Amino acid sequence: MKRLKSLSILLLVWVMTACVVWEPVVYDELEQEAVSSAINSFKTEPRLDSFFETALAYAVFPGTYRAGAGFGAAYGQGWLFENSEVVGRAMLTELFVGANFGAQGYRKIIFFAEEWPLDQFKRGRFEFTGQANATIATVGKNKTPSYNPGVAIFIQVKGGLIVEASVGAQRYDFFPIPEGHAFVAD
Repeated sequence: MKRLKSLSILLLVWVMTACVVWEPVVYDELEQEAVSSAINSFKTEPRLDSFFETALAYAVFPGTYRAGAGFGAAYGQGWLFENSEVVGRAMLTELFVGANFGAQGYRKIIFFAEEWPLDQFKRGRFEFTGQANATIATVGKNKTPSYNPGVAIFIQVKGGLIVEASVGAQRYDFFPIPEGHAFVAD
């Protein structure tokens, strides 16, 4: 038991200090295809029309995965768009604890309506906590509370089997695309 507790603490420290692999930020054809597919999927939801029209920016995570059994973790990689241009890559890491069991894959979009939360996101100071989630195959309900004003988050379940009511910490890290390497969204 003591060993499990030590391992859990070590894992928590590792994830929350954003020990990520530093690799070049490249928005290649494979990434573009996954992101375009996710954006098109979100655009089929009429309730999101006003968000796409009015948001200053949005971050799209085409593939995020979470798993847990008492303790759990999630990881995803996405891209931030401003004025229909990709401006950088975002990485999501999360640790949570509570009543949870299973695994799930989903896509996520975060809309930024104000400068302040967008700036915090770009600085890697953007965090959420709390999760209520139930998924069986591709039919699911997910409620992630947003404690930050000027931000809206929507999730589309891709598949899995998970039941959860947990709390934890979710962190986003941002890696800008170098100057002169802008990409335009489809």
